[in-house]
Amino acid sequence: MGPRSTGSKLNTEPLRKADPMRSLALITCFLAVSGARAEALRVATVDMSLLFKQYPGTAEAQKQLDDWAQEKKQDLAESQEDLMNLQEELKNPPKALSRKEKRSKQEELDRESQDYMEEKQRLQDELASRNQEMTEAIAEKIRVVVAEVAQKEGFNLVLDSADTCYARSGADLTEEVLRAFSKGLAP
Repeated sequence: MGPRSTGSKLNTEPLRKADPMRSLALITCFLAVSGARAEALRVATVDMSLLFKQYPGTAEAQKQLDDWAQEKKQDLAESQEDLMNLQEELKNPPKALSRKEKRSKQEELDRESQDYMEEKQRLQDELASRNQEMTEAIAEKIRVVVAEVAQKEGFNLVLDSADTCYARSGADLTEEVLRAFSKGLAP
């Protein structure tokens, strides 16, 4: 694809990117929970990147995205071939072309080239958008399972281990969430 394209792999960037507003919200929640309750705040972590990769719906979502991208890539290849044929026809016309005919063919080639580039950009943008939508949908489903496991285990707050500087080794719920996936608890 183009320089802006990341291929058709699902983008896990929203799962890893530390957002200052999210951090502020977490700190506020921490202070509110610790100030409002006498009970100890129990914090755990999960590896959202690993959970994303292991989530049962990720492979199917990736396949759908790949299939769509391949179909659109094929459409673009056909359009590119038409452009190349038009360009070849302009360079080596089957008969001598008048200036007016040559100018008309060149204008047609320019229009078609512009249309091709716009369509290619539109498809790259749509691929990125679909990738983002699928990633967010899967991440939300994972969060539901994480919340269920955290509640069952008695944790008040669960952080992504990629955004955590330190956590006790016993406070990682990733394996429990993976077991929940295997038990069919994933939405």
